[in-house]
Amino acid sequence: MVEHNIIYLPTDPPVARFVRLNVTSVSNLESQSQAFEIVIPSSPTDDSDPGEVVIQATLERTVSPNRLHLPLNVPNGDAQSLSAVGEAVWVALTWYFQRAGYQQPLTPKGNPCPESCVELVFKSDSPAACAQFATHLEELGLVEFEIQLEENNVFRPLVFASTFWQIQPEIFLPKLGAHRYLPPKPLRYTLSNGVIRHPKRPLPPTVKSPFYTRHCVSEKINSVFKLRPVDMSDLDLIHKWMNNLRVAEFWGEQGPIEHQKKFLEKCLSSQHSFAAIGSWNDLDEEENLTLWRDACFFDIYWVKEDHLARYVNDIKDWDRGVHLLVGEDWARGRSTAWLDSIVHCMVTVLSSL
Repeated sequence: MVEHNIIYLPTDPPVARFVRLNVTSVSNLESQSQAFEIVIPSSPTDDSDPGEVVIQATLERTVSPNRLHLPLNVPNGDAQSLSAVGEAVWVALTWYFQRAGYQQPLTPKGNPCPESCVELVFKSDSPAACAQFATHLEELGLVEFEIQLEENNVFRPLVFASTFWQIQPEIFLPKLGAHRYLPPKPLRYTLSNGVIRHPKRPLPPTVKSPFYTRHCVSEKINSVFKLRPVDMSDLDLIHKWMNNLRVAEFWGEQGPIEHQKKFLEKCLSSQHSFAAIGSWNDLDEEENLTLWRDACFFDIYWVKEDHLARYVNDIKDWDRGVHLLVGEDWARGRSTAWLDSIVHCMVTVLSSL
């Protein structure tokens, strides 16, 4: 039995465990199926809480796309049970797209690669309950229905990786309580420098606590990455990084600490961008958090108001960009992980800011 801890809450420090996913180490070779169980504590932050919901599920690999079989035990539409199934769906999909070893099929050179997706199969004594829950997931934007003509127009609920990674976890994990998003504000336009017309920008995160956290797993790393706003207490860190010869070659902000102080003050007063620090926490063999280490600096901006806009054609109102540096040499070689994370952050968390 292999145990995975899936969720890291964007709190400071992040909660290391929220739900557990236990995967059997040996698959059924005849059916190419893999059983696993999802353990959801009743308390979102206390792993020792005796109250928990255990959901038995199966991954079927004999078909294309693969199928995730999940029980749907929702007596009389019980909201608490429905919530637990929603959490199980999110955890199972996280494991599948990040951990289950999905292999992209080979395609002839020049042909587009098929998108990674998985079919959800819900098991229940009530077929109507399964259809209703699948429809609920479709309304949330997670599921796309595909019509199977050879099966009397049966609708198959499919989840695509490109869709899943854009979905806010809070939709399926109501007990997270990490974020509370308000509806988007009415659109209003304004002018910058008297000439650049653009939507009025929402305020960026201001409290010095993580606004984004992601568990990054690859052949090279098994770490948690987080982003937090910069403030003046980071001056010594920025001074150190900007005077790194490798960084100075591209940023040109080297010099005495007074120079970085002006640089930081300019970043903090900007109306079209905000600065963030990226930190890593490498997990130990038992997948527990160890030590947070600051590693990167990001300046996330609205392209339309940035000075680089003069070099770009056809800029849209909501285009974003990022200037960045990796300040610590030990953190080099992780570009795929933090680049995926910063883009994911900009199209999910920051899309509501």
